[in-house]
Amino acid sequence: MSQESLSIVERHNNSLSGFWKGFLGHCAYYVSWPHTLASLLHKIRGGKIAHPHRVRITANVVIDSLYPELIEIEDDVFLTRGVVIVAHFTPTPFLREFVGGTQCKKVHIGRGAYIGVNAIILPGVTVGQGCIIGAGSVVTKDVPPYSVAVGNPARVIRTVTRREEAR
Repeated sequence: MSQESLSIVERHNNSLSGFWKGFLGHCAYYVSWPHTLASLLHKIRGGKIAHPHRVRITANVVIDSLYPELIEIEDDVFLTRGVVIVAHFTPTPFLREFVGGTQCKKVHIGRGAYIGVNAIILPGVTVGQGCIIGAGSVVTKDVPPYSVAVGNPARVIRTVTRREEAR
């Protein structure tokens, strides 16, 4: 990110809209029922969720605290407890000398994906349609459609082509 973009990012984060994004994200974090309310709150924050009534987000889910607009979640996705989706990396002032400023990358969660308990999706990742991400997995790279990915870092262990294979 250029120095000009960085100053815009920093200004944006200290703005009233940045406050509301954080406040609504905090509210969505605690919502446990109805499951569509958290989806609606994240959409209002700027997350790209076309149909909030078709996305299930349970309590204790974090969708990027600063840049929810970089997160796209398609229909029929289920984000279970403790899931964290991050679209940015903000280094400490010391590390900025080595890695530069804030880095932002879009995250895309494909239709029908299931993200397991306490999974973490990192910036720039696409989780394909119909994927299953195992509990506690850390997704650092794209996951192809209809795949099961587990571990830290998450790796594909098989594909899902029929109902019985998903068990």
